[in-house]
Amino acid sequence: MIELPIASAEPLIKRTKPDWLRVKLPIGESYKHVRNLVDTHKLHTICESGNCPNMGECWGAGTATFMILGNVCTRSCGFLPLMSLFFFA
Repeated sequence: MIELPIASAEPLIKRTKPDWLRVKLPIGESYKHVRNLVDTHKLHTICESGNCPNMGECWGAGTATFMILGNVCTRSCGFLPLMSLFFFA
């Protein structure tokens, strides 16, 4: 028979994440401008397709990385769950 550990009766200490690990909410005029451009022109960005947690930071600085083949990625890095150009080869 396997012995299971007994849960401690002590209350758990809730730890907060360090400030450098927290993602800030996207705000600011630069973010709104990039968001408007992407939505208006129906552009595909690696930020959105890859669910990048840093999108607010980049778009807030006025930058975005666009996918030139629409929703098909031209790279085959395997990091993002996207359909790659090499899928069709």
